[in-house]
Amino acid sequence: MDEVTWIEVLSRHREVVARQRIATNAVTIGRAYDNDLVLDDPHVAAHHLRLVRGDNDVWVAEDLGSVNGFYVDGERGRRERVVLDAAMTLHIGTTGLRVRTSNQTVPAELPLLRGTPRWPAALACLALVFALALLELWLGETTAPKLIRYLSPLLALAVMVAVWTSAWSVLSRIFTGHARFGLHLLIAGAGLLLYTLYAQLSEVGAFALSWTALARTVYVGAWLIFATVCFAHLCALGNAHLPIKAAAVLALAALGITMQSLKLSEWRSNSGQPVTLQRLQPPSLRIVTAQSETAFFTNAANLKAVLDKARSEAPAGGDGGTEMGGDE
Repeated sequence: MDEVTWIEVLSRHREVVARQRIATNAVTIGRAYDNDLVLDDPHVAAHHLRLVRGDNDVWVAEDLGSVNGFYVDGERGRRERVVLDAAMTLHIGTTGLRVRTSNQTVPAELPLLRGTPRWPAALACLALVFALALLELWLGETTAPKLIRYLSPLLALAVMVAVWTSAWSVLSRIFTGHARFGLHLLIAGAGLLLYTLYAQLSEVGAFALSWTALARTVYVGAWLIFATVCFAHLCALGNAHLPIKAAAVLALAALGITMQSLKLSEWRSNSGQPVTLQRLQPPSLRIVTAQSETAFFTNAANLKAVLDKARSEAPAGGDGGTEMGGDE
């Protein structure tokens, strides 16, 4: 039995945190200090598991009567005894264990890639977003400019980006072991820049083409951009289950679009206010020829005639136009 054997200790992220060489035919594992392998895991018993080498250097794992037992990777039921192979991972508590021999093949060496830092691109996206936000605030000024009206929205935007990016970085640290703050900041900044450009172009296009539907449906594109950003964050957490992730974010976007459409429809039916643009645009941006004064006043006169006629008619389903102050 000259074959060298190792026990690999895995974290909950399936990373190897320790390797211990085995020089005997039996190994005990647990939290007690008289074990051959001591684990710092509160869900592991004092004497939890024993590994015994049998014939042909085959290792067998046996439970030592622990409360939580052990499980084989990919199986749901706990095991009392199992014959190990090179591809098998045991789970005791929150710790994974693998047995490796000297003839175990290892993956090929990965090339060392010097990736480009994502901070410059992320900061550039955010700088463009802030610049466009300042431009929009300036174009919307109707009174003397005040510094607080510029600083408050920018500060709120910066806090929102910081909180959003930090939340995804925490999730990334939990599920992958790496925060990747720069990557998540780049995703958030690119998505915010895309939405800002989309909203601005929709507003300009609605004015230039006299097509208010572009401005009225901005929220549809906003929800789709939000779903795309969420999907990019999920991909940064890992490439597993991509179809499920895509379906989840599309369902979220569909729910948001539906709820906002119903809310806007109810608001417009109750208020009766027409759809208008949020900000006046320079006349030079207009592509569609403006309506002539003659046509405008003609349409206004026709509309007035229709309204006057409707005002003189009795309401449908009324009581015959009983006047106030009549005989009691």
